[in-house]
This record gives sequence, C-alpha cells and structure tokens, in this order.
Amino acid sequence: MSRAGRGDDVQLAMNLSSGVISLTTLVEAARDGDRSAFGRLVEQFRGRVFAMALAITADRDEAQELTQETFVRALKNLPRLEAPEKFQPWLRGITHTISRDIRRRAARERRHVEAAAQERPAAAAPADQGVGDAEAAKKELDALATQVAALPESVRVALDLRFREGLSYEEIGATLGVPASTVRGLLYRGTKALRERMAPTLKRTRGS
Repeated sequence: MSRAGRGDDVQLAMNLSSGVISLTTLVEAARDGDRSAFGRLVEQFRGRVFAMALAITADRDEAQELTQETFVRALKNLPRLEAPEKFQPWLRGITHTISRDIRRRAARERRHVEAAAQERPAAAAPADQGVGDAEAAKKELDALATQVAALPESVRVALDLRFREGLSYEEIGATLGVPASTVRGLLYRGTKALRERMAPTLKRTRGS
C-alpha cells in the first residue's frame, strides 16, 4: 500500500487528536509507517495484551516483558498484515507465540514460587468484622490467583480469553491452535479444578 498523501496525513492527524478514527484506519496508517497511529494502537491494546500475558506467565515481570516484546514484533511485522480488521486476533497470536520461549525460561522458577505460596499458613482472622470481611475477600482473591497460576498454561489462557475477553470457543481455539472441542475441555477442567482447590480456602475465610 502506498503512503498516504499530505492531505490524508493532515486528516488522519485531526482524527487522531479527536479520537474519531476506526480501528481498521488506524491499523492501515500504522502499517504505512505512521508511528503516532501505532502509538495509539499500543495505548488501546496494551492492557489486553498484558492481561493475556499475565494469564500465560503467571508473573507480572514476565508479563511486562512479553507485552513489550509483543508490540516490538508487531511493529516489525505490521507491513505484512493483509487484513487490518484482524489486528486484534493477530496481536493475540503474536503474544502466544512469544510466550513459548519465555515460558520455558520461567517454568522452573515459577513452580518453586507457587509451591511456596501454597504452603504458606493462613493468618488468623482480625477481630473487627469490617476489617475481617476485607481481609477474607483479599485472601480469597490471593488464593484464587495462586490457584490459577498453578493451572497449565493452556487452561489459564483459555479461562482468561473466555471470561475476561468474552471470546467464543472458536476464537479461543484460533489463538491456541486447537479445535473448539478442546477449548471446551480446557475450560471445564479449569473451572472444575478451581472449584475443588478453592473449597478449603472458602471454608476457612467464611468460617463455614
């Protein structure tokens, strides 16, 4: 695609400043070398990429690294994206591909951290009921995060894309490179495992 003319550049700049611009137009502009358009794409999708990266790595530092590398690779490969309207699933695919290398480097250390977190004894409930409720809720969230981190990567990603992104089984399957029936199984195993693993924690924090 040829580079937009000066008039188009001016109109694009006005649209960028006002926020009136479609995703397809933004991707096309970035693909043609407009760095401000690519910056807008980074702003728009950074949070989603980070959330997926965190679901993959279960580690915030590694998720930050994966997020950064995703956009670096996206910028490099953007000229080869033939369908701008498919930018978001294309970006998810890049994140998932890069994660394979990062996952291998971090897997052993993550297992040690998760094992230590699971062995940590629960703290006594505070006397104040209001504080107690807040602490109980925090413990539940912390325990949930720990248990999610202990799930296999494919299950974590499937859960994240289904319940945070709201993707269909087919869309999740396209990201993971598996059929929809496999996605259904991943989600079933993930939710079942979390219910079973969280039951003791919920009993302790809720006093049942």
